[in-house]
Parts: sequence; C-alpha cells; structure tokens
Amino acid sequence: MIFPQPKSFRKLLLIGFCFAVLPLLVAVAYAAVYMDRLAKQSQQAVYQAAKATQTSRTLVEILTRLERAGRQYQILGDAALLKGFQENHELFEKAADSLLEFQLDKSMHDQLQALIKIEVSVYLTLTRQDFNSAAAKNAVEKFAVASELARKVLAGSNRVIDTEVQVLHDMAATAQNQFVWVGLTLIPTIIIIVIAFSIILSRPIRQIDYAIKTLGSGVFNEPVYVTGPEDLQYLGQRLDWLRMRLAEVEEEKAKFVRHVSHELKTPLTAIREGADLLDDGVVGNLNQRQRQVVEILVSNTSKLQQLIEDLLNFSAAHTKITKLNNEQVQLDKLIHRVINDQKLAIMAKKLHLKTKLEPIAVSGDKEMLRVVIDNLMSNAVKYSPLNGRLAIAVQKVGLDAKVDIIDDGPGISDAEKHRVFDAFFQGKAKPTGHIKGTGVGLSIVKEFIQAHGGYIEVTDNQPTGAHMSLRLPLQSYAEEAPIVDEDRLRVF
Repeated sequence: MIFPQPKSFRKLLLIGFCFAVLPLLVAVAYAAVYMDRLAKQSQQAVYQAAKATQTSRTLVEILTRLERAGRQYQILGDAALLKGFQENHELFEKAADSLLEFQLDKSMHDQLQALIKIEVSVYLTLTRQDFNSAAAKNAVEKFAVASELARKVLAGSNRVIDTEVQVLHDMAATAQNQFVWVGLTLIPTIIIIVIAFSIILSRPIRQIDYAIKTLGSGVFNEPVYVTGPEDLQYLGQRLDWLRMRLAEVEEEKAKFVRHVSHELKTPLTAIREGADLLDDGVVGNLNQRQRQVVEILVSNTSKLQQLIEDLLNFSAAHTKITKLNNEQVQLDKLIHRVINDQKLAIMAKKLHLKTKLEPIAVSGDKEMLRVVIDNLMSNAVKYSPLNGRLAIAVQKVGLDAKVDIIDDGPGISDAEKHRVFDAFFQGKAKPTGHIKGTGVGLSIVKEFIQAHGGYIEVTDNQPTGAHMSLRLPLQSYAEEAPIVDEDRLRVF
C-alpha cells in the first residue's frame, strides 16, 4: 500500500510531531477523565458518610427526647406529654427512613431495623394502653435497649466514614497503578513513533547525501532517486539533472584531452624526427655545443611524448573502456620487463634495486598491467634520491597477488594519501628531475587496477619513502619454480 506523501518536508515534520504528541494527549485526557471521576466519587462518598453520621446523631437525639416524653407521660398521664411523644415519634420515623436510604453495612442495617421495631412497639403500647398500666411500664423500660442500639448505630455511621476513606484510598492506589502502566506503555509507544518518523524523515536526507557523495566521487552513471515529500523529490530531480550535466561535462573534457593529445603528437613527431636527424648528422656534423643542444631536444621530446601518452591513457581509462584482452600474465616476468625498460633511468640515479618476485600468474590485460607497473616504477624512480633504494616484491596473499613497490624518496603525507589517486593531483613533494608530471599517472593506475577487480593503496613506510601496494585477484598459478629472492642489492 502506497501512502500519499505530504507536499513539503515541513508538513511531514509537523505530521511526525503530531503522531509523537498524540499518545501523550490521549494519556493526559484519560488522566483528566479518571481524576474527575475519582473526585466526584470522593465528594459523593464524603457527603454520604457525613450525612449518615449527621442523621445517626439526629436519631440519637430524637430517641432521647422520645424516651423523656414517654417516661413523663407514663408517670403523669398528661395529654400534652403524649402529644409531644407522638411528634417525636414522627420525627424518629423520618430520621430512620432517611438513614435507611444510605448504603449501610449488614450489622448497622440490622441494628437500625431492631431499633425501629422497639420504638414502634413502645409507641403503640403507650398510645393504646393506659399510661399507668403494667404494659406501659414495661414499654418505657425498653428505651434502655433502644438507646444502646442507637449508640451502636451512631458508632456504625462512624465506621461508614472509615470504610469510605478506605474505598477512596483503594481507588487512589488503583489510579496510581493505572497511571504507572499508562506511562510504561506511553514511553515505548512514543519512542517507536519517534524512531519510525526519524527513519521516514532521514531517508530522503540519506538519499540526497548518498547522491552528493556519488557525484563527488565522479560516478555519473547512477540515477539519483529521492523519495519523500514533493519538495525533496524535486531536489532529487535537480540533483539528477546535475548528474547528467556533469556527465556531459566529463565527456567533453575527455574529448578535449583526446583531441589535444592527438593534435600535440603531430608537431611533436616532426620535432623528434628533426632532432633525430640532427643527432644522426644527416644535415652535417655538429660541434660539441650543438650536440649538447640536440641531446637536450631528444631527451625532452621523449619526455613530452611520454606525458602525451599518459594523457591518452587517462582519457581511455575515463571513457570506461572495460573490455580487457585477458590472457595469462606472469607478473614476475612483466616486472622484469619494466625494470629493463627503466634500466637507463635507474642507472642515471645509481639506485640500489632489491627484488623479491614469486612466479605468480594472473588473468588480465597484459598491456594495462604493464602500464600500471611502469607508472608506479616511473614514480618511484622519479622521486628517489641519488644512490637511493628501490624495492619491488610480488607474493601470494590469500586469493590475491600482491605487488609492493617501495622507494626511498620524500614519501606521501597523510593529508595527501586519499587524494594521490585523483586525476591531475600533484602533491607537495617535488621529483628530483627537471620535468614535472601531469598528475594523471596514478589515476590511470587506479582505473586499470579497478578494471581488473583489484585495488591499490598507499601504505605507511617508515621512516621515509613511499610504499605502493596493489592487489589483483589470483586467477591461476604459474608452474612451480624456485622463488627468486635477491637479498643482495643489485646496482646497474
């Protein structure tokens, strides 16, 4: 089921706040209703207990007057006393009937019924028998029992108050327990609602953050999709537009690099051919100073050609050419080939080379892997000082072939380690030669290694120098052969 999305992030935030506050409002309303009911019951209970006590006292007072009037009438036989006795009888009946309307316990109810029965018996005897008769004398003696019952009724009404107080206490304890359970239920409910809406609110933010990171890492082929409120969806659409625009700019940049590189190769070829002709003496013999100038031209045109080839390799890598000419590549032999290619540069700097190469074969594009090793070796030679040390090792680590290239140069600072593989990035360390690179060599290395499913990283090398470590998935193994371990330093 798809729920309708609010039109703005503000409305979604407001809805989340309402859902989080709703259980609290329900709890407050429940507490208010319950407390109101408890207050009404308390008021009614107190009123009933006080009224019952008051009526019981009135009953005792009326019974006292009734007994006095009855005894006086039984002695004197005065009609006025009989009338007062009858009036008090009527008041007693009203008070007794009023007291019976209250919720009395069984003991108090039985005592009140017995008191009423005695009072009626005395009243009937005094009003129907002669005041001086034995029956009248026996009747007034019953007032002693009636008085005792009246006192018990009054004491019972006091117990009614205690009972009502206990009932109120029990109700308050019940209310307290209910509020505790409501609170225990309310807290996790609010937490669950807050977590749920936090996820709902943060999801589009995470999607936007992921899209920005993806664009920042140079990945432009992954569409940007943002869910949530309409304003955030619109922002996602704008980010997707930016992605496509950046992809277009990246393509234009790659085209520019390819075109410029190819355009530079034509005049460079003419310059190199002219320099070679001069160096070969085709146009005549050169004196010593002229030959020095020609040698400078030949050397620098070679370096310029290498820079142009780096740009072309960079352009090819960034056009995402993922088709590899896979074959079995013997890494140790490939490294020996690159060492031979770099032999003159190594000799020029009088570097001490140490190799430890296991005979390991991988499945990959031989030319791409040659470019990878060549670029890493070129950097190591370029930044190494005169008479420096250069170490190269190949070994099997788990299911990978690991290649380590360590130089004795200025190294790579911690601040530059995460940027050294970015295109056109050039660190603070300066090469010892005269020609500055383009900053694309390590970017090409990273692209080619990733195309083979591997990775490369900068490892700490103490106390100085740079340590490049790359891993390639190990597809196959070479024939068993003794490990070439040259512990001695070889000087070319």
